[in-house]
Amino acid sequence: MHNEELSELNVEDAEFCVVDVETTGLSATYNGVIEIGLVKVSKLKITEKYHSLINPGREIPYFITQLTGISGEDVYDAPFFGDIVDEISDFISGTVLTAHNFPFDSSFLRKEFRYCGKDLFKNPGLCTLKISRRLFPNLKSKSLGSVCRHLNLHNSNEHRALGDAETTAKLLIKLIKELKKKHELRSVKQLLEFQSAPKARSIEKRIKKSLAEDVSFIPDVPGIYYFLNSKNEIIYIGKAKSLKSRLRSYFMLNSPRKAKKIVGGASRLKIQVTNSELTALLMEAELIKVINPKHNTQLKTYGNKYFLKINKQHPFPYVDLTNYFDFDGDDYFGLFISRKKAETVLEMITKAFGLRECSDGEFNKGKACFLAEIDRCTAPCTNGNNSLYGDELNKV
Repeated sequence: MHNEELSELNVEDAEFCVVDVETTGLSATYNGVIEIGLVKVSKLKITEKYHSLINPGREIPYFITQLTGISGEDVYDAPFFGDIVDEISDFISGTVLTAHNFPFDSSFLRKEFRYCGKDLFKNPGLCTLKISRRLFPNLKSKSLGSVCRHLNLHNSNEHRALGDAETTAKLLIKLIKELKKKHELRSVKQLLEFQSAPKARSIEKRIKKSLAEDVSFIPDVPGIYYFLNSKNEIIYIGKAKSLKSRLRSYFMLNSPRKAKKIVGGASRLKIQVTNSELTALLMEAELIKVINPKHNTQLKTYGNKYFLKINKQHPFPYVDLTNYFDFDGDDYFGLFISRKKAETVLEMITKAFGLRECSDGEFNKGKACFLAEIDRCTAPCTNGNNSLYGDELNKV
């Protein structure tokens, strides 16, 4: 696929290849690669990995061994770069080549490709470091470790090529989702352009004096915020884990289009501090339904945060996993900060209480399923166990 065609794709349809290399030093001119890790991302999910130690044909400095754990003995029988260059070339073909500090990793790859007499790759280059600088201007350090800690991403194999590449791939997925949500970014072309735009700067917009005064003393706590117009009407309601950080983002020079529109129509800002992010989330959902502000077009889903939902309209409901919350009379349990944590609790509940896991269609057949046969379900679909199932569900 040509670069022009790749750039026009939606980010969900494009394939990214995250690369990380460990080297004998910082300069590609005088040093070589000792390890490479490649991770493919497609449909915003990690799909494939490649890893290899590499014999650099020279001694590995002591400080590099101390940093990475890779010694001369480890790479003695490893392939030279030329032995695997075709595999690497095939793996990265047709992808947006991505790295945290892309110029560093790509300079070593280009040097090794050139030494092997191979044509230099012409993939579009994406740098998660540059994107992080724009998205998180107030974060003191934009290193991979610092940004990942900020986003609650864990790297259990730091300073090793595949560990860093996989962590960068997870970071890439989070950054793209954030850009789609806050900047309405859709295409690969927009993503590549975003990394090259000027870094975000602090509050420098010309805003109404009354609004500027309200913004000056926002605390770093969870809560609800309200933008009001000149008629003292609420035009937007939002929630935040940190009111200070969230509201600051509205006044950046590179703030999203929707944020600019809200600020442009606002004359005052009010906040309501809550004891937790969950309380803020629930309050926001209820207030939006009651007030229906101009710029809150709909109750939103909550991204990668999940609830366990029990449909109380059904006499024998199953527990459902959802990232949507509403005041509809059903029971919602959470908030879970990731789908994995919610799935873990859901599995514990269904196994412990023998709750049904089948669809309503299967349930209506009135026949015990395989889970009932192995005592994993109390089979409420059969007449004999309806009351038992109801009792067990009430315990949850």
